[in-house]
Amino acid sequence: MRRSAPVLFITLLLSVVSCVDEASRFTVPYSRVFFRIDVNGLDSDLTFFGHKTFVQGRTVGEQTGYGGLLVFRTAEGSIFAYDLSCPHEDNREVKVQPADNGKAVCPKCGSVFVTMYGLGSVESGPSAEPLQRYTVRKDFGREGVFVITN
Repeated sequence: MRRSAPVLFITLLLSVVSCVDEASRFTVPYSRVFFRIDVNGLDSDLTFFGHKTFVQGRTVGEQTGYGGLLVFRTAEGSIFAYDLSCPHEDNREVKVQPADNGKAVCPKCGSVFVTMYGLGSVESGPSAEPLQRYTVRKDFGREGVFVITN
C-alpha cells in the first residue's frame, strides 16, 4: 500500500505541470516587454473596439518586445497584446499590419493572423506559428491602466 503513494504523487505532479499556459511559448526571439496603456488618458482610442501599435516605450523602463506591440481591444472590453513581428519572417523589421476587422496581415509573406480572440492564430498563409502573445493585466492602483508583460 505504501508503494502506491509515490506513484500517486508523481501522477498528480505530472498532471499539474501539464496544465501550464502556453502563452509563454515564444514564436519570435525573446525580448523584454513591460509597457503600460491608459485607456482614460494617452490611449483613449482603446476605450472601445480597436487597435494601437507601439514600437518604443514612452517612459524610462518601458520596453515593447522584439518588433513592437500590437494592442487590440474587443467590443466586449477584453484587451490582448501581441508582438508586431511576423513569426514566419522572424525579423523585427517585418511587422504585421493590423486591420479594423480584428486581424493582422504580414506585408511580406501574406500570413493573416486573428487578433480578436486573444490567440493571434494563423487564419491563412505560410506561417506555422501564431503571433507572440503577451500578458495583459489591470493595474489595480489606477482605473483604466493596464500593464503588458512577458
